[in-house]
Amino acid sequence: MKTKGKLNNPGVSDREFKIIEEISRDRNLTQRKISHKLGLSLGMTNIILKRLASKGYIKVKGLTRRKVQYILTPKGFAEKTKRSYRYFLKTIHSFQEMKKKIQHLILMEYKKGETHFVILGDNELADIIELSLKGLNKSELEYGRISRLEDINGNKAVILLAQSKPQIKVDLRRRANRYIDVLAALSGEAKGEVKEKDKIN
Repeated sequence: MKTKGKLNNPGVSDREFKIIEEISRDRNLTQRKISHKLGLSLGMTNIILKRLASKGYIKVKGLTRRKVQYILTPKGFAEKTKRSYRYFLKTIHSFQEMKKKIQHLILMEYKKGETHFVILGDNELADIIELSLKGLNKSELEYGRISRLEDINGNKAVILLAQSKPQIKVDLRRRANRYIDVLAALSGEAKGEVKEKDKIN
């Protein structure tokens, strides 16, 4: 049952939190700068700032007749810390889940007798793939890392593709390299492994 005059959710919205973050970085921001940074209208920015002040998340300090300063209160700082901590935990969980999925892909190939892998890419996904391989703790697994297709030596290793560029896949098929499109696999698409019948002569 709803009670008149009371908010059902007294916390902060995403837009309110973004403004809290901006103020925590720079207390000398004007309303115009905040609206520009967050892509909000000046009127909406003004409404949100007043709402945050009424909730006790920020304090408005008058410097001159025309200039004010927005200061994060202890309550506002606590909200920022809480949200940041939740985001950190969510990021860690996402990383662990991604690592498990990559290790599962590698172990499926390992059970087929594959022990040689090459990571193709120089981005963050390539870093996670390398950490996933290290975490398997299997001494017979051998792997290397390259950033260019031209650096692949032979076609015996399974290529762990960390970048989804169509031309790279075409070139890998021409070279008769078996590969796993890791990004496609993580997003639930087909694994992208080249079978004997898919090779291009």
